[in-house]
Amino acid sequence: REGAKGGGTTCFSGRCKSTSVMPEEWVGTDRPAEALPANVQSGGGTSTHEYFYMLPSPAATPPESPKLDPTLEPKDGEACLVMKFGGSSLATSEHLRRAADIVNSMMSRRPLVVLSAMGKTTNELLAAANRALLEGEVDISKVRKVTEDVFQDLKIPLPSDITELLEELFRVLSGISLLKELSFNTRDRVVSFGERLAIRTFTALFNHLAKEGSVQAKSIDSWEAGMLTSSGGGSADSAFSQCAVLPKTYSNLYAYFAPLRRNYTYVPIITGYIAKDAAGIITTLGRDGSDLTATVVGAAIQASEVQIWKDVMGVMTTDPRVVPAARPVCVLTFEEAAELSTFGAKVVHPAAILPAWLARVPISVRNSTAPEQPGTRIVSELDSKDFRDGRVAAMSSKPDITMIVIRSTRMLGQHGFLAHVFQVFNRFEVSIDVIATSEVTVSLTLDRGYKAVDLDALRKELEQVAQVELREKMAMLTLIVDRREATAVFREAFQAFEALKVEVQMVSHGASNVNVTFVIPDDKLLLCSRDFHQRFFER
Repeated sequence: REGAKGGGTTCFSGRCKSTSVMPEEWVGTDRPAEALPANVQSGGGTSTHEYFYMLPSPAATPPESPKLDPTLEPKDGEACLVMKFGGSSLATSEHLRRAADIVNSMMSRRPLVVLSAMGKTTNELLAAANRALLEGEVDISKVRKVTEDVFQDLKIPLPSDITELLEELFRVLSGISLLKELSFNTRDRVVSFGERLAIRTFTALFNHLAKEGSVQAKSIDSWEAGMLTSSGGGSADSAFSQCAVLPKTYSNLYAYFAPLRRNYTYVPIITGYIAKDAAGIITTLGRDGSDLTATVVGAAIQASEVQIWKDVMGVMTTDPRVVPAARPVCVLTFEEAAELSTFGAKVVHPAAILPAWLARVPISVRNSTAPEQPGTRIVSELDSKDFRDGRVAAMSSKPDITMIVIRSTRMLGQHGFLAHVFQVFNRFEVSIDVIATSEVTVSLTLDRGYKAVDLDALRKELEQVAQVELREKMAMLTLIVDRREATAVFREAFQAFEALKVEVQMVSHGASNVNVTFVIPDDKLLLCSRDFHQRFFER
């Protein structure tokens, strides 16, 4: 997220890794920067593969839904429901039974179910791949046990399709062991077994527990339904993917699932997180990318709602591990949720907000251990029924941030200096979180949690044109607040900083309608988080 502003928009940077929608005809081509549409900005140069997609703010005119044909709008009562279950909601046989009960309770709404891998399966698969590479050991016992335990509990034999997948996984790991090579694409193939095993396990359990004559579940790998991305690998190790969901995906998914709106003959159980490119190579959407799969499916079929089922009570006012008094937020707008997820909140994947936002499909975040609780709704706009107590809707934070201060008198009254600075960041493929400028100074923050950055080389490059100061061990504290309340919140926030003797290094406000971000020393983050929560939520 570049923190740029203009035309009532909030800018999220892509470089295709944001899994934003990219025009299919541009894939694999050099598209002239001047030919890009108005809401897409080039990453620099006369031709580029890097695009920056502008998300609409509530003040902007919402763009068209990704589903291109307006005649395909569902009639009243025909819209389906999309339900996504995360790995923690599928960890054991007990969790799977609970998820199946939740799906059954929603059958009148014609659910389409998207699943993550069960429990910590993705981590186990990555560990198995690394053992095969580094030690020559091929061991899938932990992954096998997670699946076999479910069927032992059900007292039914392991289905043949699951046995075949486990055998295929063993062969892939054997290949890694023999070749002593683990490419990004191969790693993505390995982790894909998590979701593929999960949907087949859940389908078998759901059908085994189903009453006679009820609608049966059907396992669907997402690419069977038409989930397509551009090429790229390696996202298994990052929150963001190097792939972009292609526009054709929306029409593919609509064509595949639309018949269920009128004739609901089976319960689709769909793999989250994984897809294929045009060459049939498995790709992934970034860690926790099953959220994105769910919202893409929801946008494609104009679902009545996308429900994201987790083991938390919804989006919280802040991280409950930091502030035990944190409580669920009843309702957020898409812009507020996007800001929260980008600046530290982990409940909804950042890229997952956009498809639902564009299609105006509401999201709800629910607790699979307490399905009777309403959780958090995420909507296009708040209405008169959406009452919220207090000026601040929620808080989020990011520790271990690096701040770079660039000073140069060449900036004074000159054009082109900032362009050169950002070309340097572009060459090093560095994503910027927050930025502030003055006549002779540029201050910005980097979150190296997403990707390793060669700071020494970056600094040397920048020092050719300016003085550069690195401030490590910084943190960002973000408040989600309506612009109309921002002045009062700023006043109270700085009173708190003064009382706590905390020196604020940087402030960001104005690029978003809902975001106020402070950059402070990392060792003061816990103190400030608890104080701010008490001031804004506990009084």
